[in-house]
Amino acid sequence: MALKVNSKKILDIIASEPGINYTQAYKQIHPTASDNTARNNSSQLLKKPESQIYLQKHIDKATNRVVQLISSEKENIALQASEAVLDRALGKSIQRIQTESKHLVMHIDTTDLSSVV
Repeated sequence: MALKVNSKKILDIIASEPGINYTQAYKQIHPTASDNTARNNSSQLLKKPESQIYLQKHIDKATNRVVQLISSEKENIALQASEAVLDRALGKSIQRIQTESKHLVMHIDTTDLSSVV
């Protein structure tokens, strides 16, 4: 069964806006929907095989574009595209952080405090 226009709009939002959740994407197209309705309907939409195929086309298009950008004449664009491909293929490299901590240890002898009082 073909996806409806609003379903495609929701999937386009999901594909194009990193960090947005499915409920928020649904509510952008259906602003009067309750949170519960948006959560349930967006979940059902994403379970459909047609939705997965539609999103896969976005992924394929983006992947092809990033690979094309590796050959860009602009060095910074080519570098960013190369890093994106490597991060996805090999995983992001581990960044080591050096920290330094100092400790102060105090020993207080409280055995002979009776003479102070």
